[in-house]
Amino acid sequence: MSTQTDGFLYRYSVKETPDRGRAVFAEEAIPKGSLVWRHVPGQYAVYDEAGFKARLNGMAEADIIYELTHMFGLADFPNCVIRVFDAGVLFNHSTEHTLATNNAAPLERPLDPTLPTYIADVTEALLSDRYAMVAVRDIDMGDEFTNDYMAEVGDPPFFEALYDRCDIDHSFLGADA
Repeated sequence: MSTQTDGFLYRYSVKETPDRGRAVFAEEAIPKGSLVWRHVPGQYAVYDEAGFKARLNGMAEADIIYELTHMFGLADFPNCVIRVFDAGVLFNHSTEHTLATNNAAPLERPLDPTLPTYIADVTEALLSDRYAMVAVRDIDMGDEFTNDYMAEVGDPPFFEALYDRCDIDHSFLGADA
């Protein structure tokens, strides 16, 4: 059993940026193709629509916006969103990203969102290296870990509706900040 408390496989630091809030930076050189971060038990949660709305129930608007902007969906798992609890949640968006989901690993089998075990099945499936973050280029010490959200996410309709209802500006997805 792993004793790892976060998903990082390389040394990193979290620093404040002048224009994008907190971000994660490499504290060592990382070769292209290396797994950099992965989901680990206890450091993420998966929510369907009912579970997500229950999580938001009673939160202040600022807290709801924070949650919405720190969660994501994946195309492999329709009808649910994922919340990462370690510093991996701080990967900023960039079209010239340093990380991408390791989709090179084959999808073993599609999961059935109609089954009562769906959320547990997704939670287990995320432990596969298919959903780890891999370096898409050589990363130098001091480089920021970034991801192209537009290429990576597959948010479910209920999540998009809440995002729009909160009038969250996602113009940052069109260009790098």
